[in-house]
Amino acid sequence: MSVDEDERDLNQIAMQAQVLQRQGGALQNQLDMLQNTLNDLQSTIDTLEQLAKAKDVGLLPIGSGAYITCKSVDTDQVMISVGAGLIVNKKAADAAEMLRKRYKTVSDAFDKGQKSMATINQQMQDLNAQAAVLSARIDDVRSPQR
Repeated sequence: MSVDEDERDLNQIAMQAQVLQRQGGALQNQLDMLQNTLNDLQSTIDTLEQLAKAKDVGLLPIGSGAYITCKSVDTDQVMISVGAGLIVNKKAADAAEMLRKRYKTVSDAFDKGQKSMATINQQMQDLNAQAAVLSARIDDVRSPQR
């Protein structure tokens, strides 16, 4: 191969690496969002499982870390979104089971995303190795003969 061909191949590798970096960045953002969703779902499931221990008083989150006290807590009924803006009444145990299913779905997507990220990382390592070989070959051809 000539130096020109090696340089062209090196430029192609650099472009491929940029594409992979963008894909990896976008995928990492998705993984971060999925992790936040998993944390939120787990927190809600834990709360629903503890709901039966609530007696006459409860705290209602109103946002930004602020709560109001509720004097009557119905521990048997939970209003839960089922999508498309629909909210249904469920028993706490049934709502927790729905959320466990959602958790599984999100967890599966997270695992799939992590595998994709591992593939991208491996491809980046392969490209780096190829680039190192090409760069060394270019340097050898350009260095003065002794």
